[in-house]
Amino acid sequence: MTEIKWFCEPTRLSELCAPPLDAEVAETPDKMRSAMSDQLQRRAARAGHLALAEVLDRLGDAPNDDTLAAAHRSGLPLDLIEVGLKAHGGFPALARHLRTEALEFTPTRRRFTPSGEGTAQAACDFARQGGDVLVGPLLDLGEDPSAVGLNVAALIGPGGVDENSLEAACANAARAVGPGGVILIEGLGAAMFSLGAPRDMRVAGALLAAVRHQFRGSGLKKSLAEQLGLIPRRAAAKAGPKLAIIPAVYSAEAPESLSLQAMPSLLIEGQDPPTLTRSVSLCLEKTAPGALADLEVRLGNLSDLDTLGEITVERLRARGFTAEATAKVSQALGEGLTLKAAFSRWVLGDAFIADVLKRAPDLFDTDGHALLSAIGFSKRDIDAAEADLDGRAARQVADALEAAGIEAQWGIDDALALAAASAPYLDAPPIITAEDAEPAQLDEILGKGLCVFLPGAALGPAPDVQARLASIEARAAALPSAGSAITQPAVDAASDGPAIRTRLPDRRKGYIQKSTVGGHKVYLHTGEFEDGDLGEIFIDMHKEGAAFRSMMNNFAISVSLGLQYGVPLDEYVDAFVFTRFEPAGDVTGNDRITKATSILDYIFRELAVSYLGREDLAENHDDVSHDGLGRGVQGDGTREAAGQALSDEAAQIISRGFSRGQLPDNIVVLDKRRLEKASDEADAEADAAAPEYLGEACPRCGSYTLLASLDGDGGRCDTCGESVASI
Repeated sequence: MTEIKWFCEPTRLSELCAPPLDAEVAETPDKMRSAMSDQLQRRAARAGHLALAEVLDRLGDAPNDDTLAAAHRSGLPLDLIEVGLKAHGGFPALARHLRTEALEFTPTRRRFTPSGEGTAQAACDFARQGGDVLVGPLLDLGEDPSAVGLNVAALIGPGGVDENSLEAACANAARAVGPGGVILIEGLGAAMFSLGAPRDMRVAGALLAAVRHQFRGSGLKKSLAEQLGLIPRRAAAKAGPKLAIIPAVYSAEAPESLSLQAMPSLLIEGQDPPTLTRSVSLCLEKTAPGALADLEVRLGNLSDLDTLGEITVERLRARGFTAEATAKVSQALGEGLTLKAAFSRWVLGDAFIADVLKRAPDLFDTDGHALLSAIGFSKRDIDAAEADLDGRAARQVADALEAAGIEAQWGIDDALALAAASAPYLDAPPIITAEDAEPAQLDEILGKGLCVFLPGAALGPAPDVQARLASIEARAAALPSAGSAITQPAVDAASDGPAIRTRLPDRRKGYIQKSTVGGHKVYLHTGEFEDGDLGEIFIDMHKEGAAFRSMMNNFAISVSLGLQYGVPLDEYVDAFVFTRFEPAGDVTGNDRITKATSILDYIFRELAVSYLGREDLAENHDDVSHDGLGRGVQGDGTREAAGQALSDEAAQIISRGFSRGQLPDNIVVLDKRRLEKASDEADAEADAAAPEYLGEACPRCGSYTLLASLDGDGGRCDTCGESVASI
């Protein structure tokens, strides 16, 4: 088992504690509400800075006026647009500045002395605004004394409390802080687990009594000593540091549970396989040795793929996974990687993805979910496997503890019982951390004379606010994205009203693809805008009934209208690929797709390959051209290994879908032909402007470069300059 330190390095109490011991004190609810108003203003400013930074990021480095107009309609003030246009570095620099301002935000911290009705409500409201608040009687521990955190869980061994470790740890801690210092008790809940009595409050009191005896010389009664296996001690009062239980900012080598947190950590993170923490191992060793052995075996088998719901080894093999590939994924999951990372190219390798799965590796750099989706697993399968994988090891331990009759989950009532058992042995009221306490519970805790720490960062909104936020989020998901006006200004930048339809030209390009899906003939007709983008589709079936043909025709019309109103093609692709209904099965007549789960799956995979370059949805090798013929081996003198991208000019007369974004090999680039024609014309003009020489040789140099004089009498040699009287 992992050994851990007794205590951390000594420091000031204010630096070690999470609660705001040195913060400004608010004596009345009115003062708390004033502090809350200040907190709200600062939090709103931070949220506004982050929201504006996100909008500015979407504008890019050099947004045009249409994009800026769309951003202004989405709520970006003109004053801020002016600042972005003037700023050195433009809008990205302004976004970075706003984020920096937001990161400098620090929550307000207050101490609150209870003073009648409204105390609990004001404290909870303040915490829900993001501020840390300590509520309860003021602690009398001195003016920010030196302090250390003593991890009492480290004093427990297989045989119980180690008396030698207890004496050594307390002596070292006392020397570290001096008589006026403070010892913060940590790991009390983990110590109770280690002793095999996770819910016996008498054990917690006995352990604190033994610790107090070491520091202050107080007696250790026989009944308490027997519970820990120690020798009873008589009282011998002495000066020593004070004892307190206060939530700490950090701990001595992760003591598994802090202050009055009763539930210890179950596992040590970052190990393969996951390892039980010291306290849980000791607890099961004392109470259920058989359960401990069985649990360690199960923790070693967490990477078994057959436990991931529908993503089993058998189904992966059916989709092309080799034994080596499944072993790599299993090892990655055992090392703690997420499902998304375990099925990425960095685990499976480019060769496997390209050669076996017939996919482009660069599409799956870090997104294993996309790879699983590409080979036929549904989103429900993937989400279920991810949920099962997340926290699987911790669930195994929790189940083992429950089977052994150990209730590990503690509530606020258990924390109160532990605080009551601890209070007689401390020099200040113990502080309970309440991340989700309601005002009624807070009143009950304060009524018992205890202190409560409400961490603003951990406390979520009130239940009614959470319900409203969930409703707003659901409604927003059903509406067009507010960012669409910025990322796609062509859709609605023309006016503040509805989106405008862009009609196709009367004479348009496109292609026709004939295929059979599960034995049923399908004709896909496409029409394109002038720039080559898809603008309409028509779907014809061969032997289907009138009702089915009509439904498919009207479906194609609705998709075409959506494309003309600016709906991106990839939205349709994401919605309809891998849909399942008959007819389905083998596909013939298409050079990129050989199987389909439905007619719609086939159609939108074909459109994605042809117009979006989505080779991850294709199934054949990359050496296939638009006409289904191989491109040949690179360097054989007949074809290139990859086609030339279709230029904007070529897209005016060539179907982008038919050529799949590549210039066909039998097409000559128009720009090149024009350059050649322009060069020929320039040569002709140069020839026309060249001087006409006479047919006689120069009598001096012999060159045939004699030019006739303008008056027709004699001439001059263009080479040597000799004048000739007559020719």
